[in-house]
Amino acid sequence: MSITTGDETPARRNASPGPERAGGANLADVARLAGVSRATASRVLAGRAAGKAASHARVLAAAEELGYVVNGLARSMMGVGMRSIAFVSSMMVGPTFASMAAGAEDVATANGHLFTMCTTGGDVEREAALIDTLTEQRVAAVLLVGATPATEKFEQRAQRYADALSRVGAQLILCGRAALPHLPHIASIDYDHRGGVHSGVAHLVGLGHRRIAFVGSLDETTTSHQRFLGYQDGLAEAGIPFDEALSIPSGNTSDEAASATRDFVATHPDVTAIVCQTDIMAVGVCRALHEAGIPIPQQVSVVGFDDMQLVADLTPSLTTVRAPFHEVGELAGRIAVGMPYDGPIVLPSELIVRGSSGRARG
Repeated sequence: MSITTGDETPARRNASPGPERAGGANLADVARLAGVSRATASRVLAGRAAGKAASHARVLAAAEELGYVVNGLARSMMGVGMRSIAFVSSMMVGPTFASMAAGAEDVATANGHLFTMCTTGGDVEREAALIDTLTEQRVAAVLLVGATPATEKFEQRAQRYADALSRVGAQLILCGRAALPHLPHIASIDYDHRGGVHSGVAHLVGLGHRRIAFVGSLDETTTSHQRFLGYQDGLAEAGIPFDEALSIPSGNTSDEAASATRDFVATHPDVTAIVCQTDIMAVGVCRALHEAGIPIPQQVSVVGFDDMQLVADLTPSLTTVRAPFHEVGELAGRIAVGMPYDGPIVLPSELIVRGSSGRARG
């Protein structure tokens, strides 16, 4: 509470709310120096005024003289100026998401948009708050990246996000995630998880392998589930019964995969090949096999998924499935800047055969 005496000037009752000026020229300063109204100065600096008027030149000269910097965020919130495309994921996991982000950023910047990257830490409330903030800032689009639970709750959440963004002329794009069957209007750009793993299993079967294990997270998120289904598809096509004992649960770190593999190979000496949900897991599997004195691929073959750059430099180099991460990002970026969306897009994956897979022993 402030106290004044009769000799003091009371605060202005009509003063505008908000923080006090922190320094630097503002719009009123530019208008005053140019001898125009604030409205005229605002139109000129927003690029909405005729460039031949004398007042136009005075406003630009005044802004330059005062070092006035246009508030880009305010302009974007008014629907003018540069808008952002936001890349939102639970976390930045290695080169896979980096490649996807690079593809989207190439398109965004080429079309005059800012590109921002945000993480949620897998926290649903944090994700919702972030979408709210991005909506308030009038983004052009939100690319929601990566695996999610295939649940009705996620569909309801995605619908809320899409509705909020549409009110400011923006859209939600699922990037690296399958389309939502009940929400066909939400764009989806994905790649073939299931078919990619299927091709890896078929490659091993062609080399004579029959006892083929799978290392993965085995949960119900979209990526994990689709890749595990691909493993089962490959076995079924070859007439190999699915054996639940050969499904090895592991988190998506090399240390967790190594630990799981050490325990597994000690009790399953008949296994001749291991298919991994990700290259990160495959690195851990290979480490555990080396530590156990099990040669790759002479005794056990290993297949990964993602084709991270480092896996070509392993000894032996890793047979893996190459996913088109950069292309997924590019397509999502094109839709974000206005390319028509005609339905879900699923890009093909490609098996890359290297030294870690060989003929089954015996």
